[in-house]
Amino acid sequence: MVNCERLSYALGAAITDIDIRGLINGDDVKSVQEIWHENHVVIIRGQSAKPQDIINFAENFGVLDNHEATPFYRMEGYPQLLEITTKPFNGRPSETRNVGRNWHSDYSYTDRPAAASMLFCVNPAPLGGDTMFCNMVKAYETLSDHMQKIVNDLYSVYDISLTEGFYERDPSEVATTKQLNPPIAHPAVRVHPSSGKRALYVSERVSHFHGMSQEESRPIIDFLCLHATKHENIYRHVWKAGDLVCWDNRTTMHVALKDFDQTKARHMLRATLIGEKSGFLV
Repeated sequence: MVNCERLSYALGAAITDIDIRGLINGDDVKSVQEIWHENHVVIIRGQSAKPQDIINFAENFGVLDNHEATPFYRMEGYPQLLEITTKPFNGRPSETRNVGRNWHSDYSYTDRPAAASMLFCVNPAPLGGDTMFCNMVKAYETLSDHMQKIVNDLYSVYDISLTEGFYERDPSEVATTKQLNPPIAHPAVRVHPSSGKRALYVSERVSHFHGMSQEESRPIIDFLCLHATKHENIYRHVWKAGDLVCWDNRTTMHVALKDFDQTKARHMLRATLIGEKSGFLV
């Protein structure tokens, strides 16, 4: 039996009675999926997981990405996991210590945006370093009927270079990553393949709408992002060691807060479920 507790008005639920190191049966998987679809973000606390445990658990819910879009940040020996850490890498600061600093959904700049992500906390920051999530289904549903009609016909052009801090990374890695991920357009409203819910798909990493200039697009992008990230539409997660936080990238956005001491250890491992193929290069 899988039990859950809602964590906020807008989204988020804590799931209990699961140890991700063990084999979970089909009924448990179905139950977790139902809770996940309803709440968009699920948290499983108190886990003592190794990298392979995370991979094994995540594979119950879809095909895992091997992160070819960002190959420099994969965990050695486990390409299905990204390391998001303050630990130095090859004698220099980690390139992932500042990832996720603006509102986004994962891998939106690829032709198969992430369906979902699972982030496991090995070491939280001693203080700060929370992650905030917003409900993009509710964001769409609370638009006026006229604005819904407008966004239904739009395609968001995602540009990886709009990732905050992108140009602070190693120049050779920046060049390769841009080459791997040219700008791509996705529908500004997505229909979830399982739940059928319609969700806004516009973030701070959208440069413009296809067929519109950046000057024309900017006021609409700014309005939609501000609308989606109102306080009443957010769940803020305070990390603890052993937390596994799973979110649906088709129905949420998130932002990683920078309010922590980067000289202290903060270490996370992320598995990413491959999403549906969509969009076109621009």
